[in-house]
Amino acid sequence: MCKSTKEMWDKLELLYEGISQVWETKVNMLVSNYELFVMKSDENISEMFARFMVIINGLRALGKEYSNEDLV
Repeated sequence: MCKSTKEMWDKLELLYEGISQVWETKVNMLVSNYELFVMKSDENISEMFARFMVIINGLRALGKEYSNEDLV
């Protein structure tokens, strides 16, 4: 339990800074996967599309949107 508002603020700041870093890391990883996306030799079109949608939906969930023109 925090003994002062300053102590509570410091704990909250530390907590959310960590969350922000995790969010940024996830976004960077998904952006990298998106930019380097290619069809694998052992997958069919449906599998490729499903893998692509996982990346796109992950980015959307984290607030990173791409236009339809960017997705083509």
